[in-house]
Amino acid sequence: MPIPSLEVRLRVLAAVDAAQGATVRERIKQVSQQSFTCHQSNHVFKFTWRTISTWVYRYKKYGITTLEKKTRADKNAQRKVQVAELAEALSEVLPSLSANKVGVVPKSAIYRVLLARNYFTRAQLAPTTFYRFVREHELLDLESTNKLRMAFAMLHANELWQGEMYRIYECRGRMDAQERPPCMGL
Repeated sequence: MPIPSLEVRLRVLAAVDAAQGATVRERIKQVSQQSFTCHQSNHVFKFTWRTISTWVYRYKKYGITTLEKKTRADKNAQRKVQVAELAEALSEVLPSLSANKVGVVPKSAIYRVLLARNYFTRAQLAPTTFYRFVREHELLDLESTNKLRMAFAMLHANELWQGEMYRIYECRGRMDAQERPPCMGL
């Protein structure tokens, strides 16, 4: 079913204003019995009284801009798990898994292992999201996984070196020689 255009929505609101009735709710219910035709697509629309009521409320509170068709601002954006994080976890988990009779490690088994080893929670990474990431970014191909993981590791080649030097400098300023961890050797 196509989404009604802004013109159709405005005609519905105009019909609510012109309808007979003592209250706004009565007028909305009367308009919900009517059909509206989109002149561009020749599609006939019938709207429920709840839909029309929502449009009237939005129009009165926020104006005409809320009636326009909008997409989500975060569409196609990963909110909880980044692809690089998943690639890193897969590179750590895959070597420990064995293949089935066909020679493939099932994606569902990989997903269960990721959850069992606490790389992610189900609230962070749903099964369908996991399958989509694996499919779209070819994460089970080890070569592309390593490239992707390294591509997101640091923005510039010398960032890691600078970060390590900053950490060493900060540690020298805060710790005495006997307090330094043996791995620092400074």
